[in-house]
Amino acid sequence: MKRWLIILLAAGFCIAAMLRWRELKDFGSQIFYEYGEADAPDGELFDRMAEAERSQGNPLPDMAAWTVEENVEVENRSLPIWIFRSVGRVQKADRMLVWGDRELAVKRGLAAGNYGYPSDPRACVISRGLAMELFGSYAVVGMEVRCQGTDYLVRGVTQDDRRMVIVPASGSSDRFPYVLLDYGADRGAKSGADQLLYRYDAGSARYRVDGEICLSVAGFFAFLPVWAALGRSLFEYFVREKRLLHRLAAVSAAAVAAAACIRILGAEETRFPPDLIPSRWSDFSFWGQRWREIAPALRFAGENGRVLWMTLLRERTTAGILCGTAGGLTVICNRSDGGIVRKTLLTLRDKMSKVGGRSKSG
Repeated sequence: MKRWLIILLAAGFCIAAMLRWRELKDFGSQIFYEYGEADAPDGELFDRMAEAERSQGNPLPDMAAWTVEENVEVENRSLPIWIFRSVGRVQKADRMLVWGDRELAVKRGLAAGNYGYPSDPRACVISRGLAMELFGSYAVVGMEVRCQGTDYLVRGVTQDDRRMVIVPASGSSDRFPYVLLDYGADRGAKSGADQLLYRYDAGSARYRVDGEICLSVAGFFAFLPVWAALGRSLFEYFVREKRLLHRLAAVSAAAVAAAACIRILGAEETRFPPDLIPSRWSDFSFWGQRWREIAPALRFAGENGRVLWMTLLRERTTAGILCGTAGGLTVICNRSDGGIVRKTLLTLRDKMSKVGGRSKSG
């Protein structure tokens, strides 16, 4: 009974790790850049980039650039004055100014409405928390709010309890320290993301985070309980089994199981980032150089909590690693007698021995 409880516990950790890994699938096609406030590119640069690439017939990735201004006054402009006894006419909120795809920048599901047309300068999206504070309800699509002297129509409400209003960029002089590029199914084109921004003098970002790295790490840890079960079972089988043919059969079975796991990862578009693979096996300084490039991004991932994209990436990756590690340790530290894989191998060995004995006696 104890053995089955441990197996169920390991399976639960494995399933939880796989769910976290699947939640990171969209991040695998995205690259995030963080510029300092002083070096941030402006809206004119992105307008010029979009126009030039379209005129040349080059497909652009889905893009979003944004900045966040804290504690901005947002005013309810729709309801009659007598209703404001129960809700506030003016509330403080974070103002998120977005160039490009608002849905890509916000990274939150919608409780109501939509993100509005990109070409609509008066469309805004507010958080569920701000909607309750301003209107006392989530059903506020079509209502009007004023922010920074401009009136906006609420097109959608995000599933976020923080106070936030998301508005489109209105001027080419606005600067955007956060830039996100999404290449969708064409992940191979991500290698040209840096050159794309460099061609239009976007400058050098302080931090560059490739979501595919976290997706790959989470995918490995999602199958860690499987690797642990195979490793432990094969080790115990090798200790008890002395015949070379049976050992080779066990190794072949483990190789097939490992290949199946890798195939599943590949089918879900999880792969090791090509820019982390050295072009020459003798390039011994490659990993040291790549670590020096990645380390600042990892530090930024731990420090910056205002960027929702980074927060979600960090939380889901960490949760996947912890669940996968817990599942692997549950398998390795299990002191109960035997395991399903090892017992199956031993049963097959016994059957093969019986068949071989009968053929000899015959």
